[in-house]
Amino acid sequence: MRIKPLNRHIVVEKEEEKQDKKDLSGFVVPEEFRAKDQYSVAKVLTISEDSKLLSNLSEGDRVVVETSMIFQIKGVQMILENYVYGLVDEKAHT
Repeated sequence: MRIKPLNRHIVVEKEEEKQDKKDLSGFVVPEEFRAKDQYSVAKVLTISEDSKLLSNLSEGDRVVVETSMIFQIKGVQMILENYVYGLVDEKAHT
């Protein structure tokens, strides 16, 4: 399904989190009870035409978003532009 975002929303694809194979706690905990990262990296798929970020973002860019604010509609992940915190710059060196 393809959704055209409106009202300052952005269609994204959240990157899968790399999970550590080591569990040093010794406890077996169901997946839904494990701590989730507060922020995630997501790939921008489509940007609403009324988004303030339209001039700064392009389709294919990677952005830092608040994980809990990503919602899913019929298999499509979306987020409101307010919860996009930064653009991942692959060229920058630290």
